[in-house]
Amino acid sequence: MESLQDKTYHTIYNHIMTLKLHPGQQVSDKQFEEQLGVSRTPVREAMLRLKRDQLLYSMPQSGTYVTKINLKNALDARFVRQTLEKTIVRSVASTATKFQIDELANIVTQQNSAALDEDINLSFNLDNKFHRKMYEFADKLAIWDWQLTFSTDLNRYRLLRVYDHKLPLTVLTSEHQAIINSLVEHDPDNAEKLIYDHLELMLNEQQSVISEFPDYFKNINIMYQQHAI
Repeated sequence: MESLQDKTYHTIYNHIMTLKLHPGQQVSDKQFEEQLGVSRTPVREAMLRLKRDQLLYSMPQSGTYVTKINLKNALDARFVRQTLEKTIVRSVASTATKFQIDELANIVTQQNSAALDEDINLSFNLDNKFHRKMYEFADKLAIWDWQLTFSTDLNRYRLLRVYDHKLPLTVLTSEHQAIINSLVEHDPDNAEKLIYDHLELMLNEQQSVISEFPDYFKNINIMYQQHAI
């Protein structure tokens, strides 16, 4: 059974990762005690863990803040994921079954509906589900879980991308559909290219996202150095 401390930690963690607590926002133990209805001890323990996770930080005589998105960390995590996922998808393209393809198609159908309804959180969760399925089909779920451990900045960036109304959600679903088509055709070369280009979107779209949410980032200057990666 989950302890009160763990529950408190996971609640605050999820608020940070879903941008209910935005990057740079000031927070306090008293705020969390009131919002979550828990005592000071589990809140303080949870906040210490979140500081170790580099999702919160404190400034002397100023307070505690949600860490801004480190663009370099996000770009590095994207690079690792792009490198891994093209191999994962190439493997799946060679062995994909009708059942697996139908599972992916069902996710994209739901994602399309979420996009039309402008349900941002559902669309984001379905996007993650689509990619996680690839690792599952390749019997590499442990790798998916591993890369999540250093992807907190990347995943907050990705959610901001969905909130940037200049970047339509339908771009993601149409690219997912193209990937499914390559699996239907059992075309590893095309599947690899499509997933590589799909994960390249971060580089192509980052200027728009950063312009929309400039106060949510640090290390913005790294954008110009990493664009060629």
